[in-house]
Amino acid sequence: MQATRGELGMANEMSGDRRALRQPGLFVYLAGLGTSALVLWAVRRLDAADVHVLGWYANGILPVGALLVGILSGAGYAVASYFLNVKLTRAFVIGMLTTGLADYAMAQHLAYTGLLEEHHASPDAYPFLRFLTDQCEQMTFTRSGSSSTGSPLGAFGYFWKALEVAGFAGGTMIPSAALFAMPYCKGCQQYLKQLSTAYLHTHEQRAALFALPRKERPAALGAAVTELVARTGLVTARLSSSPTLAETRAILAELDAGPRKQAAKEAVGVVVALLKKCPGCEAHHVDLTLTHVTLDKKSASRSLAKLDRT
Repeated sequence: MQATRGELGMANEMSGDRRALRQPGLFVYLAGLGTSALVLWAVRRLDAADVHVLGWYANGILPVGALLVGILSGAGYAVASYFLNVKLTRAFVIGMLTTGLADYAMAQHLAYTGLLEEHHASPDAYPFLRFLTDQCEQMTFTRSGSSSTGSPLGAFGYFWKALEVAGFAGGTMIPSAALFAMPYCKGCQQYLKQLSTAYLHTHEQRAALFALPRKERPAALGAAVTELVARTGLVTARLSSSPTLAETRAILAELDAGPRKQAAKEAVGVVVALLKKCPGCEAHHVDLTLTHVTLDKKSASRSLAKLDRT
């Protein structure tokens, strides 16, 4: 009888004889270079239209524009790796910093060459190093909705330009870092897919909580969340002692099955139990996350447990 791929994957896991993990190949790198080139082209076009995305800052300190451009630039590596079921290594994710720095340098050079073409100037007349110096020292801030431009920052511009570089380079890491954290079956060399979702709700409703006198709300909220976490702990203990997928599914099937949006809207808190399974074998992963309302009527979330059977 011929063994299936899933059976082989589980056999390899049990024996400790794992196949060498696939490494990001040419297609992954080409996909990453493609998104980087596309994003840099878009940034260059926006610069020509006097929309300087890399210069967007939140609260005058957070380089949100550079972070966003970096995320889009590095998305190709993560997307291609996911669809090819390539498990990224920690070294690869850290290596994205180097990629981000190289992409940022390329973006600056494209802006420099565009400026030379616009003014019909030669590199000798306006060296690249002088261009970078001016980019820092002549940097100005304009408030959103205002047409007035502030004074050049001078030497202080180097600080904000460093934040811009850090935001861009850090942003390129985010897609690959998110993929690195996803559950992965090393036996079958496949990312786990979502199989089911289960819920645990607080008995207390939001409407009842906020109907209480203001001074009583903190204690009521704390008690509701504490009780829900305790119930989740009991479920987690049962899941921890249930190694098979069938046992895990049976435990989760006992939990609430209401829509998450409705539960989150009405209950003080809800725990979402997300079950993912390998497409090729019985390897699975359960992630339990708590979301509850806060006293200022916002939401707070935290992970309670992660049970990995891969």
